[in-house]
Amino acid sequence: MTDQHNKTWLLPGFVSINLFTGITVGIFQMVIPLFALSLDASNAELGLIRGGMGLGMFLTVIPAGFLVDHFGSKRLYLAGSISCTLVIVGVCLSATPLSLIVLMSMYGFFRSLSLIATNAAFFRSLGVIGMEKAAWINGSLLLGAVAIGPLLGGLLTRYIDYPSIFLMVLLLYPIPILIVFFRYRESPSKSEESNDKGKFVSQMEAFKELLFDKSIRYTLLAESLMGACSATFSVLIIVIIIKSLKLSSILASVVLTLNGCAAILVVFTAGSLVKRFSQARLYVASFIIASLGLFALSFPSNLPVILLSSIILGIGLGLTQLVNYARIGSLRGEKGKASGLLLAAGGTGFTTGPLLAGWLSNYISVGLVFAAFIPLFLLLGLAIILSELREQQAENESLLFPGVACGTEEYD
Repeated sequence: MTDQHNKTWLLPGFVSINLFTGITVGIFQMVIPLFALSLDASNAELGLIRGGMGLGMFLTVIPAGFLVDHFGSKRLYLAGSISCTLVIVGVCLSATPLSLIVLMSMYGFFRSLSLIATNAAFFRSLGVIGMEKAAWINGSLLLGAVAIGPLLGGLLTRYIDYPSIFLMVLLLYPIPILIVFFRYRESPSKSEESNDKGKFVSQMEAFKELLFDKSIRYTLLAESLMGACSATFSVLIIVIIIKSLKLSSILASVVLTLNGCAAILVVFTAGSLVKRFSQARLYVASFIIASLGLFALSFPSNLPVILLSSIILGIGLGLTQLVNYARIGSLRGEKGKASGLLLAAGGTGFTTGPLLAGWLSNYISVGLVFAAFIPLFLLLGLAIILSELREQQAENESLLFPGVACGTEEYD
């Protein structure tokens, strides 16, 4: 969260903050659907609860990117995290699926502030930390959100009631807030040092340039599709295990944990692949792996099949995440708006995925909902390959006809 902090503690600091945050998010991810089911929520309402959180993030991320570049990461992080703490108090008192939909939408709205603030500060520090660790910021969040958190949440549901679990989350949430408040400082950004008019104009110009940057178009699409797939999996897999197979919530948490651990393993160990292979090849590989997992999940007849397919899916989505963060981390300039766009894309997926999945599950089997993602992944992979081929062709033409290439650049 700072450019001036002791370099030795930069990476451990970011990892610690996101790990604690991820644990609370993971407990929520596991417990909220179970809590909603105890309130007699339908599949559509479960989709709205999860989709509402994504919608809240989507509505906030782009303005939050401006705010981070303007006010700094620390202030935005503290504002978002404290607001999330207040929302958790409301969840403790919730008694209907409708109230959960509203509260989780608010939670997504405020959590995007702290997420963008953390990511922007991390991306600014990649020159010190190293580009091969670009996805560690999300890997540490995943470690808590999809490994430790869901497993802890599943265990807690066996021994204590839901309000008590939410109170425990309420006690965990201030830990990263205190770490940021007391341990981190950051120097003023260029945006803060300029006058108000110049600040607004420069930020709008930077945002416009970012929006028209063709190099991140497929990164945002990949993040959106990955978010939709991940959010849908975390909701429907609980429905399959508890409702269809009549198994325990502990087994549901184990499946979520294995899926998350597979993604985390890729994020933390496969960073060298970003330097060895082109992004297009890595994207296509990740999409094929994810599609294999989704195909197996289309026939969730028994627990071993679900376990294996969940691991395969986690590997594919983890590799996609690795490439996405490496791409965003390599962009120049302030990172708030780039981080905001990435989370906006993910928020779009988190919103539309569970909503459409909840609606589709009323007409087709839950397993077939997973199969609907396969053609989307394959089409995106094909588009990325074709784009790379066009770029290579243009590059070859520029080498064969350098005069034409130079003339074109001067004309533009």
